[in-house]
Amino acid sequence: MKNKTKCVIFDLDGTLVNTIIDLGRACDYLLAKNGIKPEWSEEDYKGFVGNGAKLLVDRAFGGKLSSKQLEEQYSDFKIKYNEIKMDNAYIYDGMLEVVQMLKNNGIKISVCTNKPDVAAKGMVEHLFGKDVFDIIVGATDDLPKKPNVDMPKVILNKLELAADDCIWIGDSSVDIETAKNLGCESIAVTWGFRSAESLLKCSPDYVVDTPKEILKIFENKC
Repeated sequence: MKNKTKCVIFDLDGTLVNTIIDLGRACDYLLAKNGIKPEWSEEDYKGFVGNGAKLLVDRAFGGKLSSKQLEEQYSDFKIKYNEIKMDNAYIYDGMLEVVQMLKNNGIKISVCTNKPDVAAKGMVEHLFGKDVFDIIVGATDDLPKKPNVDMPKVILNKLELAADDCIWIGDSSVDIETAKNLGCESIAVTWGFRSAESLLKCSPDYVVDTPKEILKIFENKC
């Protein structure tokens, strides 16, 4: 690492928490409600996520919705997903230990996700506990989503840190690109919603296959 890491910025879906089943179920609900037989697989939905819930909905409908229809379906999605978001979501094995290790070493921990802000905060606090993370930033209508850097800059400003004080951990090209745009190092994880091959093409600073490898990266770096 370039310097002593003061903050870790985590992606949420596919990095800290496996959420794909309920994301897919919420989209299937919308499709069925509109008379469309849901035929997307879990692997399909893994390819649809990463750029925010609105684009997920658009992809689930095959990109055939008008702007007005998309807004309507997106509103319904947020309601449905908020109802079921904890039905099948779980922390990936080993990630709780990573979070605890970082906190024990005095490193600030944060979440930056394109998941809607209310859903993100509710999920993180339910699974990890309240006030475990120093700041959680999810998608809102007033800020552009990752890979734009406005969302992570909210984290930097609140914690009074520079980009090179941080390292980003995520499972997609969106996360790696965001880290590069922000000016911090990145760790790509292969247990999420993207293949190792696709992640390697983005040239992250580190690629890990297990949470234990994250712990190894931070040995003697805290």
